Amino acid sequence: MDVATAVSRRHSVRVFDSRPVALELVKKIICQAQRTPSWVDSQPWKVYLAAGKSLQRIRRAHLANSATAGGESDWPTWHRERWNIFPRTQMAHLTADREQYLSAAERTAWPEMQHQLYQAPVVLYLTIPKQSPNWSIFDLGAFGQTIMLLAQAEGLGSMVAYEFVRFPKELRNILTIPDDEAIAIGIGLGYEAKHHFNTYHSSRLPIDQVLKIND
Repeated sequence: MDVATAVSRRHSVRVFDSRPVALELVKKIICQAQRTPSWVDSQPWKVYLAAGKSLQRIRRAHLANSATAGGESDWPTWHRERWNIFPRTQMAHLTADREQYLSAAERTAWPEMQHQLYQAPVVLYLTIPKQSPNWSIFDLGAFGQTIMLLAQAEGLGSMVAYEFVRFPKELRNILTIPDDEAIAIGIGLGYEAKHHFNTYHSSRLPIDQVLKIND
């Protein structure tokens, strides 16, 4: 699969099916993703893979926390009103478009699927040192995107989401992640289930609202 096809086919998979994912395949993907560029070749990222029993423990802890607590992620979230008007407008459009697309029952089930961590059979937890410049955040984003495109080329769906990292305390205990690493984001990997949730694809802005050419 060429890069353009992988980019066009990749989308957020909100329900994975029960088929297992070969860990050797995931290892191959991570190994290839290490070619991602980074500031002065700093390669600041680390990956903690959760599957099987460790992921079951994480999912149980996540469900328990979701019932009683708000988010406690290493990177604090912002209320949408604090965001710049440009991205805030896109978020509002997504919410309205999704509400119209889903049935009332699906809108009710949507948060529960999040709390189930989308039933992903594999979750990759990406970290960088807490003592890192913003450039390392950019590097980590590029690394995560490379992982997802390589996964798509191998026939795997992906879901990158804040939901995976809402409760870092349990993640540190279960996955033995040091305190000096920020648990930045989680990426679910697996085979896409045939589910109406997965047929929703968000729109993109017209190119002239994104690209400004100076010639």
